[in-house]
Amino acid sequence: MRQASKTAEMVAAVRAAYHYGPEAKLFDDPYASRMLGLMFRLKCSNGLLRNYFMRQGMFRHLKSSLSVLSRARYCENRLVDAVKAGVSQYVLLGAGFDTFALRADARFAGVTVFEVDTPESQAAKRARMASCGKKVTVDHQYVAVNFAEQKVEDRLLEAGFDPAKPVFFSWQGVLIYLDRETIVRSLEGLAGIAASDSMLVADFMDGRLFKPEFLATIPETAADLQRLMDYTRARGEPIVSGFEPAEFAELAGPTGWSMIDAVTSKDHAAKFLDGAPDYRWPTEYDHLVTMKIVQ
Repeated sequence: MRQASKTAEMVAAVRAAYHYGPEAKLFDDPYASRMLGLMFRLKCSNGLLRNYFMRQGMFRHLKSSLSVLSRARYCENRLVDAVKAGVSQYVLLGAGFDTFALRADARFAGVTVFEVDTPESQAAKRARMASCGKKVTVDHQYVAVNFAEQKVEDRLLEAGFDPAKPVFFSWQGVLIYLDRETIVRSLEGLAGIAASDSMLVADFMDGRLFKPEFLATIPETAADLQRLMDYTRARGEPIVSGFEPAEFAELAGPTGWSMIDAVTSKDHAAKFLDGAPDYRWPTEYDHLVTMKIVQ
């Protein structure tokens, strides 16, 4: 039986837990706790439980948890710039339990937000959004997609997406679960409905982490990665893909997208956080990229 994404809820739990600490300087999501199911919400409900959860529990076993905040800050900073430049459509691909629609302020008054995800994840999301008590003030559309049977671009057009207007695509925390063929097909489909000056921000894991000979040179990181892979596989969402930035640029180029920026999530986080990196920090193997449509 299909169900809401377990890894998407894990991302919301990371955001919820870090809302209460200095890590919120990197990215703050005050509504993330309202997106959690009972188990995660209990763990984030008070300081003692939250401290155990963050420092001794799941975050200790799943390293680089701050990559969740780093990629979100990177994406939304570029979204702000894009909206200033005239972009009026924002598409979250694999939106999960992201709360942008609740957090959007007056800067995004003219922006239409399209959240793309599976029907099961969106059913859970709708129920939790309804319980928040916070009114969504932007034009907000849910776009339910059965990825095995439907094309994202077709469902977006059916939902009122305007291919004549520039769009900003956010593709966070998704590519690692898709094979190369699916990624290429998706990039082609998105390029087909993207007007001039459209942009896409994505994150992905370094492709070298899928090579045993490279992993042998970084045993501690390899052990952390294996724990993450075991965690996601056990929840029915195995990690299957990774790229180096130049490799991803070469892959995306023929589909109509040109890479205009690339940075490691670790370097990006360092712009906002104090102190020496620890087990929670992103690694140099977490990549953030900005793509622009080639017309």
